[in-house]
Parts: sequence; C-alpha cells; structure tokens
Amino acid sequence: MDFKTQLTGLNELLSIIYGDETKLSSLLRELGFEEAQIEVVRDKHLESVVAQFLEVIHKRLTNDAGKDTYYQILVRRYGLDGESPEQLSVIAPKYNYTPEYLKQIFDEIITRVKTKTWQAELKKSLKQIVIQKLGELNQKPAREHIVDKLKRLENLKGAADVARLDYESKRNEILKQIQSQLDALDSEYKPLLESAEENISTLENEIKTDVLLHGESVTGGMYRATFTKGRVSWDNEGIEKYATAHPEVMQFRKQGQPIVTLRIVNKE
Repeated sequence: MDFKTQLTGLNELLSIIYGDETKLSSLLRELGFEEAQIEVVRDKHLESVVAQFLEVIHKRLTNDAGKDTYYQILVRRYGLDGESPEQLSVIAPKYNYTPEYLKQIFDEIITRVKTKTWQAELKKSLKQIVIQKLGELNQKPAREHIVDKLKRLENLKGAADVARLDYESKRNEILKQIQSQLDALDSEYKPLLESAEENISTLENEIKTDVLLHGESVTGGMYRATFTKGRVSWDNEGIEKYATAHPEVMQFRKQGQPIVTLRIVNKE
C-alpha cells in the first residue's frame, strides 16, 4: 500500500465533499487546529489519522446488513486503499454492473457524502480523532496560551463592535434623508399587510385544528399540513435512579461528545 496515493485520494474526495480544493490540512485549520499542531500530526500520526478517518467514512457507507459496496467503490475510484485509483469503466465489471449503471450509483454516493449532515459529521469525527492523537502526544495547550487567545478575541470583537456602531451611525444618517418616503410607504402598506397576516393566521389555526381532528397529514396545492404524534420523552432524573438499581439499562445510554462555548463574563 502506498500512503501517498491514499492521502492524495482522500484529499480529492474531501475536495468533492467540501469544495474549494479542500484538503485534510485545510480542513484541520478550519476545525481550529494551529499550524504547529497540524505539523505534529503530519510528523507523528498522519497515517493513523487518515486510517481512522477513512474508517469513519467506511462505517457511514456501510448499511445495516453490513454491505459496504458504496465505500468500496469510493476506495477503488480514489485509491483510498493505497493502490492506484481506477476509472468507473474499470470498476464496473468487478460488480457485474454496466458503466452507465455504476455511474448512477457513483452519483448517488457523491450526492450523499456532500449533504450538510455528512459534512458536519465528518468534521466532528476528524476533530475528535486529532484531539485524541494530540492528547496521546501530550500536546496540551498551556492555560496562558488559551488566556492570550481569549484576550485577542476580546480585542477583535471590540474592534468589530466599533466598526458596527460606525456603520449603524452612518446608515441612520442616510435613512433620515429618506425617512419621510419610508413613513408614507409604511402608512400605505401597513394596513394591507396586517390584514393579510391576520387572515393567514386565522386560516392556519383552522387548518391545524382540522388536521388534529382528521388525524392524518393532508397535502393541498403547494402546502402540506403534517400530522405528527406527540414526542415521547423520559424523566432523566427518574431513569438515573432506576439505573442505579438496574445497571443493565446503562447499555442503552449514549454520551455525546464534549463541546466548548464562549460567553462574556463580568469583570469584578
């Protein structure tokens, strides 16, 4: 297996998924990794990161029956196994497909991997993979390093706020010059719009009530009134207590990935 061929194929696939000639390194920058961190990954763990990332793609393209034909087609088309990539016309006979039929399947695969859900999930998985690898190398940023970035963020947002206030001030000056025309326009159209919104709201409420009584979704013209049964929810506190006495239910518990949010704190 040639790793360079594998990485080239992955970068080509990423360019298709995200556009703009996206490569693994540029994706890592977009995910918030610094150049020094990317260099560490490139020197120490690149092959491992690529292998784990491809496994994520593999799992997402494997159906419930364990069939991974879609992934294998991508593997051969882009050389994700480190072997020379092949054209669809060469791949088709291996699956007893005509080139035309394989082209349809390939287009379906590409459409799937380019969806917003796929894009977001791949980014999230890649970020967790690299964070784990950097953690294994004890590449933990110093607190002072993070504090410095938070202060830079404060300065950047402060500068943006100043620019925004300046923009609003100049915009308001321009608006004053045409305010009388806007007021006349508002006076002309406000009653019409309010009446239309009232009629729409009344009719929407009638439709919702009718569909609740009908008990099924109804389509008419360009609109569809969708009937959805009430969502089932669980008492988390009660479930936790129940799990204490019945630990076997814990196998059904899923823990999401940690996230980081930024907020303004009041200075004393």
